[in-house]
Parts: sequence; structure tokens; C-alpha cells
Amino acid sequence: MTDAPIPPVDLVAERAQLGSALDEAVLETLHSGTYVLGPEVEAFERDFAQLQHAKHSLGVGSGTDALILALKALGVQAGDHVVTSPFTFFASAGSIAWIGAKPVLADIDPETGLMDVEAARAACDAQTTCVLPVHIYGQLVDLNAYRKLADEKGITLLEDAAQAHAAERDGLRAGEIGDAAAFSFYPTKNLGTAGEGGAILCKDHAILTTLQRLRDHGSSAKYQHAMIGTNSRLHAMHAAILNVKLPHLEGWNTKRREHAARYHELFAGSDVVKPLAIAPGSTHAFHQFGVRVSGDGARDRVLKGLHERKIFAAIHYPRPVHLQEAAADWGYGPGDFPHAEKLSAEILCLPIHPFLTPEQVERVASSVLELAS
Repeated sequence: MTDAPIPPVDLVAERAQLGSALDEAVLETLHSGTYVLGPEVEAFERDFAQLQHAKHSLGVGSGTDALILALKALGVQAGDHVVTSPFTFFASAGSIAWIGAKPVLADIDPETGLMDVEAARAACDAQTTCVLPVHIYGQLVDLNAYRKLADEKGITLLEDAAQAHAAERDGLRAGEIGDAAAFSFYPTKNLGTAGEGGAILCKDHAILTTLQRLRDHGSSAKYQHAMIGTNSRLHAMHAAILNVKLPHLEGWNTKRREHAARYHELFAGSDVVKPLAIAPGSTHAFHQFGVRVSGDGARDRVLKGLHERKIFAAIHYPRPVHLQEAAADWGYGPGDFPHAEKLSAEILCLPIHPFLTPEQVERVASSVLELAS
């Protein structure tokens, strides 16, 4: 039916494609009696590191835990400054504040939504110990430029790769040259499990050892606690689900890119609806497909109209980090990051999952253009 709902993700279609493999993996894990860590987690850690061209991978309880534990493993301490983006899900900055460090924000490139590396450089000061760029919507920042910045300043580079599974830029994947990279496997991600899950990639074996202890109450051996840690172990059931889905990820990403290319074609003549730019050398994972809808109140009018047509677009994110109530003590206010603020007022994320049909993509685009005119 032409008026059938178009969801932002379609986990029913995903499960249908996977057939009985998910059920079998879950049942096998139940029968194994190993529910936390164990061989399913070890297999996923190995294969995910290989996919990302990374040396080490560690499964943890969530993407937020991945950020928090990575910050701690990289030596960020209370009172340190960490530079990150104002245009992201709040966890990027919230994780910094959670460990007692200060989020220092740097404005974005308005064309891509990615944190501008020169703005990040300007935001570094004597108390900065880490820079935390966000691979927003599944497009990588310029990793070579951020690696150079981190090395010049003598600070660490932590990538927020929660939306960037198997994305590339200039031949690099998230976690390949950063000191660490944090991933989320929330169910709606390009690679998601049936609940919460996360992973941290790193190059240094000493950092890996610290992370292994931090995720398990600081334990170096059973009932021996070398440091203060927490409980953030990836559950075997979630790893088993991820192991089934992992071989499909790059094919799913390819379908996302095909849909994105068609969206770009359909919006090419519009002065009102402008897709975010794809950076040169970028192989985008398109966790989200973001368009800017210009004009006073136009974005919200289009969103309302789409929902009336059962096209479930969304706003990621309607308020930048520095204007959140929880960020009031960080010393920022309206106008401090004009590019992020303007993008938050104009951004609209359209359905982009791999199970869309060409007809659905056409329906979404034509509806957006009609409502925006």
C-alpha cells in the first residue's frame, strides 16, 4: 500500500532477513549456561576488531559506558578539560562530566555537522587532556587531522563512534588510529543487539588491560581488585545476536548508501531542503540521513506533515548540548556555537534503513519537497 507507514528503522524486516539464525543463537546461548562474557563475547570482540581494522576490542554494557571507561583508561581525571562537539547526543559530553572532567565545546562545520578541527584546536588549553570528536550520523571526522591535533597538543584522541559502524574516511575506520573509540549497539544502530551493548577499540595493550579491569570491578583476578571499577560486561546473549548480524553489516550499509544517493538526487534542485554534505574520501555509514529545512518554522511544519502521512522522520538533535539544562554550569549560552544552534533548528532526519524500497524513498522525498514548498 502506498500509504503504509514508513518507520525510521525496521527491525521486523531485519529479523525476517536473518531467518531462524537469531533464535538459534539465543537458544544456544541459553543452553550453554554462560551468560556474561565467555566465548560469544570473545568471538565478537575478535571479529569486530577485524572489521574496524583495530588491534583490540572490548565488549561493555552500553555505548555510554564505552565512553566513560575509555576516558578513564586514557587517564582523563577530574578537573581535566575534554574538547567535544555541541551537536551530538548528550552522552558524548555527559560522559566527560560524569567522571568529573569539564566538557569544552567546539563548533561544527555547518556543511557536515562534524566538529570543526580548527575550532577544536582553538578550544584546547593548558588543562586539555583529550579531544573527543563525534562521527555524527555515521560519517567520520578527518581522523588524520585529529590525530595530528592530538599529537601536537600532547593529548589523547577518543572517537565517539556510536553511529559509525564500518564507516571509512581516507581508507581509515573508527578505532584504527585513535587512542580509543567507543561504539554503541543499541537496537536502532546499524549494528544493534536486543538491548544495551557497547564496545571500545584501542591500540595499546596496557589500555586494553586497564579497560578489562574497569569493566569488571577493577578485578585483575577473581576477588582481587587492582583499582576501582564498575560492572559493565557485555552479556553473552547480546554478543550472540551481534555475531549473527555482523556479517550482514557492510551489505546493510551499502543499501543505506544507495538510498542516500537517491535522496541526494531527488533533493538536488531544492533551495529549501539541503542534505548534509558528504566529505571527500568518506564512505558514510548513514546511521541517519540529515537534511536542513530552511525557513522560520519550516522544519517543524514538514515533520508534522510527514507524521500525518505516516512517514516517521525525526529530529536528531533538537537542542544542542550547551543549551541543555544539565549543561548550565559549563559556562555556555545562546549564541556561543552558532553553527550547532542553527543546525539544531533546521535538521530533519529521514528514514534511511536498509529495508526501504525505492518507492518508499521516492515517497519520502516527494512528501518532504511538497511540504517544504
